[in-house]
Amino acid sequence: MAIIDAADPAGVWDYDILHVLAGERVERLLGQGLRAGQLVAVPERPSLDLVLMQHALARSQAALLPVRDGLGPESMRALLQATGAEWIWRSEGPDGGRLVTTGCQTAGPSHGAPWPSPLALVVETSGSGGAPRAVMLTARNLLGSAALVNRHLALGAGDAWLCCLPLRHIGGLSIPYRCALGGAAVVLHQGFHAEAVADDLVRHGVTHLSLVPPMLARLLDLGRPPPPGLRVVLVGGQSLSVPLAGRALEAGWPLHLTYGMTETASQVACSDRLVVPPAVGAVGGPLPGLEIDCPACPGTPEVLKVRGPVVMAGYANPGRVPGDGLADGWLRTSDLACLDPDGVLHVLGRADEVLVTAGVKVYPAAVEAALTQALELGEVAVVGLPDAVWGQRLVALYTGGATPARLEAWCRARLSGPERPRAFIRCPELPTLQSGKLDRGRLRKLAAAALGVGSGGEESSANELK
Repeated sequence: MAIIDAADPAGVWDYDILHVLAGERVERLLGQGLRAGQLVAVPERPSLDLVLMQHALARSQAALLPVRDGLGPESMRALLQATGAEWIWRSEGPDGGRLVTTGCQTAGPSHGAPWPSPLALVVETSGSGGAPRAVMLTARNLLGSAALVNRHLALGAGDAWLCCLPLRHIGGLSIPYRCALGGAAVVLHQGFHAEAVADDLVRHGVTHLSLVPPMLARLLDLGRPPPPGLRVVLVGGQSLSVPLAGRALEAGWPLHLTYGMTETASQVACSDRLVVPPAVGAVGGPLPGLEIDCPACPGTPEVLKVRGPVVMAGYANPGRVPGDGLADGWLRTSDLACLDPDGVLHVLGRADEVLVTAGVKVYPAAVEAALTQALELGEVAVVGLPDAVWGQRLVALYTGGATPARLEAWCRARLSGPERPRAFIRCPELPTLQSGKLDRGRLRKLAAAALGVGSGGEESSANELK
């Protein structure tokens, strides 16, 4: 099997059918004017058609630009202009569709500096660290990443990887590439629904599954054991708390941690199967062939730099000239990291999220990890708000049954003064991006609104959002 679309009973294709359909799509695209080196904007839904376009465009030596479902006309124009995309694909199902020209007159990837490999994918970053940008990935990037991940996670013919992550982000997009290289099936879900995922793990004999921590928590809440054929649950996107990891391991879920980003065609580091909950920030060893530049642990983490075959050609630009965002092939990330003596990479938060309170640097990820040890606490996020006296004050937003007063007392007994949140806001749920990651921007806005910052209202250290 090649593709199983959980939303479409007719969307069950083996590799023979996929080969034929992709060939027919290539003929249609070339007949409508597509040429090698050009870029095609493709809606993320229907997912089955997007995966078919991944195959067809690769065979046409053209590049794919996934587009968010429901993107408005102005945002669409801005994306097309920023990337220089020549075409938009209007899907009419597996047997139909048409290319619509954008009017962009791009010189294409052959313009300017030489390309190490043909452009294959242009994809927006998930936006968890500021304004989204689009990343240009080559065929070499995608093939190199898929080969490394498949080898590390033992993905091969007859396996099945369930994809419930968005197909317009690299976490979801990378799964069909890996499966195509390994001869495995991709099981497509339109978003994450815990019950449906749990059902299909059994129904389709799923061996590999990708999740972000909030998804893992919702699966665990169902109380259903993992099926015996499930070998890999890849968890990334944000740090995995010790209590959540402990719950999953006790229930028998085969956890592997991963760290990566759009700019590296997904993974930079990946753990072996966990036996015990990981240390705070530990994400596993770097993938073979990647150069890592960061300090040794223990010590003060510094901004991580990465170089190697999976690192992007550059950030997108109208002329599609490579190199933007790189220095001598090095990608300077926004993450603070260190490498321990055992070769395990520790990622301790983003450089732009480090908070300074009373002149002391505080890492929100470390405070969040400490807070997860508190009883009756679900998800937690720590953000900073401006403070006229201290520079910044820490605010903890969380789910669960713990009262703000109890959490405040817990922190007083266990955390240093600069590390202690000065306000605790209980929420029905924490806001996330479409990728499933926590939405730090919305979290800060929620905290400011709850505390009346800037409105002249009375501020309190114990709050709840109804």
